[in-house]
Amino acid sequence: MFIIVVGGGKVGTYLTRGLLKQQHEVVVIEKDPKKAQMMTNLLETDVAIVGDGCDPNVLSSAGIARADVVVADTGDDEDNLVTILIAKKFSKARCIARVNNPKNKLIFESLDTENPVTVISSTEIILSHIDDKLNALNLEPLGRVGKGDLELVQLSIGTDSPARGKRVAELDLPRGCIVVAVDHHGGDVVIPNGDTTIAAGDDVIAMIKRDARTEVCTALIG
Repeated sequence: MFIIVVGGGKVGTYLTRGLLKQQHEVVVIEKDPKKAQMMTNLLETDVAIVGDGCDPNVLSSAGIARADVVVADTGDDEDNLVTILIAKKFSKARCIARVNNPKNKLIFESLDTENPVTVISSTEIILSHIDDKLNALNLEPLGRVGKGDLELVQLSIGTDSPARGKRVAELDLPRGCIVVAVDHHGGDVVIPNGDTTIAAGDDVIAMIKRDARTEVCTALIG
């Protein structure tokens, strides 16, 4: 495939190295001549064009019309957006954009519903890994609902749990949490009401909002 990468920083350099190893044809557009030269020296091949990836003429000279993939990988979301808009206009390439501010993700995703832009947010990736670590320590996700904002989770009640011995109605749960079942180990799984008592050794199955995890863990695990 022929791939255009806009942005010759560290990420762009390592990405280009990987693509070249996979035998892809790659052209990198980089504003800073020093960065472009550093990339050439590091990769030991001349793949960099010095220019502005927001300039249609620069993209045209790089071969945008025949590109299979365009990667907008600068540190500026606005520049990445302009690059993708130009790529959408002058090519049929698959577009991939790096987003530094997660709030801008929706803008990129709404550009083309038929051939959507693949948006990569490093901030969200890191947050997701942190969330997964939290799950690994405290929660046992059973599934996600909709876009992942709601999760079905299972929490084990220990002897030091603040929920031990309390009725469901007495639990200090956030609004983003509904207890849907209680497994009283021994095969007795019940759909609880406000008078159902939580005991040590129980598993509580709850539907929670993703952003309520910490509060739910505090209320049920401690």
